[in-house]
Amino acid sequence: MSATKEQHSDAARDMWETTNDDYEKFRPSHDKAGVKALLERLGVADNVSQRNGTPPTNDVTAKYDVLDVGAGTGKCTRVIKDVLGEDARIVALDPVAGMIRQLKAAVPGVDAFVGPCESIPLPDNSVKAVVSSQSFHFYANEAALREIHRVLIPGGKFGINFTADDEKSPLVHGVYELIRKYMYPECPEYYLNPLLDTSWKDCFNAAPLFTPLQEHIFPWENQQTLPDAESVVKLFMTYSAIAREPDVRKECAEQMSKLLTTDPAIKQENGTPLEIPRLSALYWCTKNVQ
Repeated sequence: MSATKEQHSDAARDMWETTNDDYEKFRPSHDKAGVKALLERLGVADNVSQRNGTPPTNDVTAKYDVLDVGAGTGKCTRVIKDVLGEDARIVALDPVAGMIRQLKAAVPGVDAFVGPCESIPLPDNSVKAVVSSQSFHFYANEAALREIHRVLIPGGKFGINFTADDEKSPLVHGVYELIRKYMYPECPEYYLNPLLDTSWKDCFNAAPLFTPLQEHIFPWENQQTLPDAESVVKLFMTYSAIAREPDVRKECAEQMSKLLTTDPAIKQENGTPLEIPRLSALYWCTKNVQ
């Protein structure tokens, strides 16, 4: 792993270790409609739409139906389980032990391991589909793709789901412009908005491991609302792009609170909840047999 990659991984780990309570409380669960749409395209949902051209995989030799990599505290894992049902064989992986502890408590019945995507503790050809939800930018490298390719069954599919805050919203645009002033050095733009910088896709060109990425982007079915500016600040301060120095974080949070309470295009009126509009950005591909 390069120094830059280590820096990004450390930023993600530090983010969680310093904001873990707020992360679990204010980060939303994944949009069920978006997760369901991705699972359909990966061929593991019961009601696969034939128009997507991805009929269900019937390979019974696979140990797991879905591997959720970079699973965090299980916010996507629990939605995958909800969509696929109690009988689904799901396994989760994340490099942060604290996150996996929370995942095991929140999503019982799911196997879970601590470790990086570059070293998946599963046998070859043991998973029907791999999902990376809101985390692929942390390990967008050839080594991770080779591991995902290794554990997938022949014809297995890899899906990426990014939650992208919609910058057409005055609230999101204003907060993002502020965050960009407090990002840690050399932080990639796609850590904040993967729709503005898609250089995370470059690793797919390193080796012909998968078919070309397909994509589908659409609004969340149920958008998140928060009761007040303080809650919005706590949400955005869990974003890993923000520098970790305490004085920098304090200033960023103070400026964000000021923005949310004084900007006439953003501030709360008459106790109305504040909406954080989001998009589901889905990408998927199929394992090439080498």
